[in-house]
Amino acid sequence: MFAIISILVLLAAALATAFRRFRVRHPSVEGSILRAAVARDFTGWLIHTVPEWLKKPAPGGWTAWARALALWRLPLFQKWLLIGLYGSFLYLAASGFFFAIFIPRGLYGFPLVLHVFAGAIFAVCLTMIAFLKARRYAVSPAAVSLPADFRSVRDLKIRPRTTDLAKGLFWLFLAAGVSLAASALLPMLPWFHYQGQIVLFDWHRWSALVSLVAAMGFADLDLFAPRPEA
Repeated sequence: MFAIISILVLLAAALATAFRRFRVRHPSVEGSILRAAVARDFTGWLIHTVPEWLKKPAPGGWTAWARALALWRLPLFQKWLLIGLYGSFLYLAASGFFFAIFIPRGLYGFPLVLHVFAGAIFAVCLTMIAFLKARRYAVSPAAVSLPADFRSVRDLKIRPRTTDLAKGLFWLFLAAGVSLAASALLPMLPWFHYQGQIVLFDWHRWSALVSLVAAMGFADLDLFAPRPEA
């Protein structure tokens, strides 16, 4: 059940991210009320764009892309802190979901040892990131105005600002990361019997799914925000 739900949720998150990029590159979509036309245009854009994403880059393409990342221009401590966070999270997500979806036995052996080691690095880096970035992603205490009527909500005329959504995803990722660490550490204590261990294991997996979806959304909105085409 978890594997099926994970695949569906991750596909939905990927489609939502792709549709946002489509909307940014085609601003006229915002004012269109013909949903069938929007769906048709988005499908055509997706069919054309996905092969471009999967196309083998030119020699040095990945190197040039990596060198252009803003990460390398940060101070030394922040740079390596983010490298530790990104690297450990990518391995945790890749190993955890690969074994959960494709290996019935689950995570075991040397990949499990690396998973535990990466989890420790992730927990330390996440704590430091929360300490350093909390003020930047603090939610504004400004009053939130409610929609005047239900019709505005139904017609999707009330949308959160991109910056506010990115802040919300940052805190969701942080909360899910804390939940991941707690559900990994608690089974090591002699407080839970077999049923308790099963509950904590499921808690860990669902927290991982929430953290991955939040990371995907935050990366799209903040780290690799698309720009409108000229």
